Amino acid sequence: MDELVEMARNVAEAITRRVKREAVSKFGREVAMGADGTPTLYIDRVAEEVAMDIIGKKANILSEEIGFIDNDADYTFIIDPIDGTRNAAHGIPFYCVSIAIGKRDGSTDDVEYGLVKNIPTGDVYEAFKNKGAYLNGEKIRASQDYSDKIFVLTLGKSGNEKTWRKVNLHTIRAMGAAALEMCLVASGAVHAYFMPREILRVTDFAAACLIVREAGGEVYNADGEVLKVPYTLNVRSSVLAVSERKIMEELV
Repeated sequence: MDELVEMARNVAEAITRRVKREAVSKFGREVAMGADGTPTLYIDRVAEEVAMDIIGKKANILSEEIGFIDNDADYTFIIDPIDGTRNAAHGIPFYCVSIAIGKRDGSTDDVEYGLVKNIPTGDVYEAFKNKGAYLNGEKIRASQDYSDKIFVLTLGKSGNEKTWRKVNLHTIRAMGAAALEMCLVASGAVHAYFMPREILRVTDFAAACLIVREAGGEVYNADGEVLKVPYTLNVRSSVLAVSERKIMEELV
């Protein structure tokens, strides 16, 4: 497992270097149709190629753009090469690479390691199953201070009545990169991230789900059920990451 963790870190670093060499004007150009049924943009393709080159046949790969590659390995990398593609394409400095590692066939419950790297800032969130969550090597915990609650709610076309009805009641942020927004819950910066519609895939949240849980928070779906999603692009889910259960009850 140590070798796979080091590989994940190398992938994140290599993607960061490659993306920073590219012209932002190229990021949003459509180059193909992804395995998830959405257009693959130039930045997604570049980042995914970097990941593929490093991982090779040392592990199975489930990625947003290429789908599942079976290398007959014991472990699977669940990757979103760029989460927050629209932010990147518009020059908004809030997007990341997300990498989870779990046994070959499994679900979010089986992820053993998760990494989310904020590409513009270089901040790295990591979690090891049953060993805690970290930001740049320092242990983090979800906030238990509710004197100034901040919720990250998905609005616009991706929101629904559950998120919109909270807008006038709380301090709200909406930033456009699910994995990073979930990591803000883990680090104690915000108290909840809520995507109420069944839009997200396991590649979007597998790593961040472990990070939130290892930081003492929990991740549910929009119905308040503890989130458990298999390693497949065929399932889409709502996501509610919270610092503790009472925040979930307040939002659903």
